[in-house]
Amino acid sequence: MTRTRVASVDSCRICGADNWHTFLDLGNVPLANSFVTDESEPEETFPLVLMSCRVCRLASLTHVVHPKDLYDHYFYVSSPSRTMQDHMAGLARRFQRILGLGASSLVVEIGSNNGDQLAKFRPYGCSLLGIDPAQNITEQARARGIDTRTDFFTSAVATKVRAERGPADLILARHVIAHVDDVRDLVAGVRDLLAPDGIFAIEVPYLKELVSRRAFDTVYHEHLSYFLVGTLRRLLEDAGLRMIDVDEFDVHGGSILVTATLPSSRHRTNTERIEGKIRAEETAGLTSDETYDRFGAVVDRLRESLRTCLRELVEAGYVVAGYGASAKGVTWLTTSGIPRGWLAFCSDTTPEKQGTLLPGLGVRVISPEEAREQRPDVYVMLAWNYRDEILAKEADFLNSGGRFLIPIPEPHLVGAKESAALIGAAS
Repeated sequence: MTRTRVASVDSCRICGADNWHTFLDLGNVPLANSFVTDESEPEETFPLVLMSCRVCRLASLTHVVHPKDLYDHYFYVSSPSRTMQDHMAGLARRFQRILGLGASSLVVEIGSNNGDQLAKFRPYGCSLLGIDPAQNITEQARARGIDTRTDFFTSAVATKVRAERGPADLILARHVIAHVDDVRDLVAGVRDLLAPDGIFAIEVPYLKELVSRRAFDTVYHEHLSYFLVGTLRRLLEDAGLRMIDVDEFDVHGGSILVTATLPSSRHRTNTERIEGKIRAEETAGLTSDETYDRFGAVVDRLRESLRTCLRELVEAGYVVAGYGASAKGVTWLTTSGIPRGWLAFCSDTTPEKQGTLLPGLGVRVISPEEAREQRPDVYVMLAWNYRDEILAKEADFLNSGGRFLIPIPEPHLVGAKESAALIGAAS
């Protein structure tokens, strides 16, 4: 077995300081997307510890797994969920409206995965280019006609792309900046590739929401960084870019979309909204060590509650299974010390995951069709960030007496009656 490479983090990748405050230790666990097919295959584990930079308040893992060991063959593909597909289509409409995208426009996506987001720009006739390091995923994108380069996005790659394709009117980095160690080089590459009036759009999980929602399962080895608006503004300004706006969305458990341009662009800065978000971060105590310490203590109690709740279900004789083999789910299961044998199986719609085993748990991943034949008593909702969509989809399971265990922000069981109330409240 080839040993995975890992390095410790010394200085902050945003501001360069080495003044850290460690506040969350989730133990040594496997990589959340390291699905295997052989139960006898040994699994490596790595520290999953979170710290906060006291200078710029970047939250960072203490250890970085080498990106080639994470992304050469990758199991995550863009979610087919209606929620996510609608979100991506909305972003395409938004930027077409702002930029007037058309046949002469170039849209580049960093971390483009299977091309789902770029495909939403097809109706506008734009030239499209995806850049992603996972060979198996970029093959899927090219098969559907999305021009995709198998590579990590760096300043050197940006120079090549500009020479080949010209400047980009829109550069998207949705849920990828958090995965990058040398993020300053990436942003420098964006600056060099961006057209004079082009826009750079970053979407990341929002650290403020992660803390308030207790969403500790967002913390896994692929996510090296966890951002506040103030931290992102510093990153962008240091690279010679101007943050012009910020919006919040409910996707992935609470995310922000930050847009930036070259300083001389025609786009106006929404100073009031940006400053308002930064003030709200300060008011929430996110510049204070004590706030992060409280969060760490809350997460420790939550992990214990999750383990207790699952144990009580299993000991009562219920058949319990996982629903959605997500990295989030693998994280909370492994970091909460859930033992092998408590879950009968895990259902997932991703063909590449079917037939594999959940990392650290040895639980077989099966198709939804096979799962319906086995009919557990309780599904553990591992992809809880799609709660309402899943509950609506599984109405038959709920109406026949089945229940879901939803882990975040506190473990609770949901049956048909509770599901109707939750979906009604959200609509």
